[in-house]
Amino acid sequence: MGVYKGFLTMACVLAVLVGCGFGEHKALERPAPGYRVLLQWGSAGNDPGQFNGIQGLGVDTHDRIYATDAENCRVQVFDADGQFQLTFGQCGDGPGEFRKPMDVAVDRSGLIYVVDFMLDRVQVFDQQGTYLRGWGREGQQDGEFSAPVGVAVDHAGNVYVSEFYNHRVQKFSSAGEFLASWGGDGDAEGQLHYPAKLTIGPDGKVYVADAHNSRIQKFEPDGRFLSAVGTAGTWQGQFHDPVDVVVSEDGRLHVADSGNRRVQRLTAEGEFLAEWSLPEQQGEKFQSPAALARDSKGFLYVSDIANNQIYKLEVLKGEK
Repeated sequence: MGVYKGFLTMACVLAVLVGCGFGEHKALERPAPGYRVLLQWGSAGNDPGQFNGIQGLGVDTHDRIYATDAENCRVQVFDADGQFQLTFGQCGDGPGEFRKPMDVAVDRSGLIYVVDFMLDRVQVFDQQGTYLRGWGREGQQDGEFSAPVGVAVDHAGNVYVSEFYNHRVQKFSSAGEFLASWGGDGDAEGQLHYPAKLTIGPDGKVYVADAHNSRIQKFEPDGRFLSAVGTAGTWQGQFHDPVDVVVSEDGRLHVADSGNRRVQRLTAEGEFLAEWSLPEQQGEKFQSPAALARDSKGFLYVSDIANNQIYKLEVLKGEK
């Protein structure tokens, strides 16, 4: 396939590189109590509700949770209480099949978009998991991909895809028509270095987890750079391979800081507010979390790829 893609998780190839700096953040003596675990589900395996590499999370308008179960070549769907609903997909390269589904997004009409890291394509499904259409192939031209890792859909139905090896974001119509692209390998404003997942904020802006630059970048929907927050490190407000981000209505960022095994909450300007550290795992040390999602009630869902579990968190108020 041109570029070697035979790793078990995206975290296996992420190495910390110092990105653009915005000043050091002083470490707090005690993290603010920003999150509370409400429930968790999942275990290792291939039965319904079990996982082998939870790489992406999405939420639909009914607060159903979608998880890309990468090594099991499928997407699993749960209700907001973690109860299994359905699964679709199997290993293969035909329509509706997967090799390594990395992320999932659901539009306002209920269409499900899944990006496949190994097959370099986007596939679209209905709410029952029936294949509808798809686009993409390996390459560097418009509409081609090299290891797509993130997908997001805006209110107008436009689809945004981040590419790990092409260091860029591409924008498409819901039918797969190419609209725009931006990025390019580097650490200047607007450039990307092995970007991970991305999201559309309540403000309609595009937020990209620029993993190897240890920052979150914010763009207009046409790709114009707006701002960035983050530096490389372990202090509060710094990142080690941030791989996903969601944005609350007040503009605060929740960041999956995978190399530091935590979720951080920051202001829009990058000021640290709170954090939650994932439980330690046994055996081989994976970076985790792999993905975040936020439902209509403000609950946060976190995929712990190391422990094959999904956590549902309440976002606590009252921090500074």
